Amino acid sequence: MNEGLAHERLAGVLEVIDRWGELYDRRWGKRRLPEQPALAEQVDEGLDIVRARVKLAHDVIAAMGETKLAERVTEHEEGLYGGHPFTQARVAIVEAIAILAQREELADIIGPVGPRLSASELHPIIWGAAARLWDDRHFRAAVQTAAAALEGLLQGVAGPGVSGENLALLFSAKDPTPGSPRLRLRGVDPASKTWTSGHEGAAALVRGAFMGVRNLVSHPGWPDPSPSEALEMLAVLSYVARLVVLSDALSQ
Repeated sequence: MNEGLAHERLAGVLEVIDRWGELYDRRWGKRRLPEQPALAEQVDEGLDIVRARVKLAHDVIAAMGETKLAERVTEHEEGLYGGHPFTQARVAIVEAIAILAQREELADIIGPVGPRLSASELHPIIWGAAARLWDDRHFRAAVQTAAAALEGLLQGVAGPGVSGENLALLFSAKDPTPGSPRLRLRGVDPASKTWTSGHEGAAALVRGAFMGVRNLVSHPGWPDPSPSEALEMLAVLSYVARLVVLSDALSQ
């Protein structure tokens, strides 16, 4: 999670609530202000905007792992907490911002913790296949579905008659033959050792993606992967998908 961006977005939601809340108070004569019925239209027009931004704040806070706090980020009955319908939500957002600030301060104290892999940065074909299952915490099924998507990507070049680890043939250093096309990494000199090792390595990665990831995670006796283990598996599939994108298809 990008906590700096989360902090920024929550602060923005707070500003939206406060601007609308000021209009609300003036419209209804709250806080000893004279009632101004002429502001009714502005209050009504701004309400949907506030609702949308509060929904964003709810989702951000839930993604922070603060589920109890997120439950308070909602619209409530007017006057229930002594103010407009987002009074409780505002307090919860302030608390969430404080939590993020503490996390940022702690990170500064602890120092670098190394790079973090974001699932949304994986190859779109892989993450697109896995995202919904992942969000529902079906990690095994997410990896299986992503592997099927990778297989479909490779079969788009090789044809539907080739499947699984046999798709590694696409990166064979041998020339294509009728009915057996090849993928060639762009920007690598065919006369170099790098060209040979690169294609042999890509072929090995294809075999590993299916034999070492898909087949294992599909085996009934293999334990359900943890979120971090499943993310590592998706990363393997994602890199193979990127190699396909970085290659040209050759056929005879």
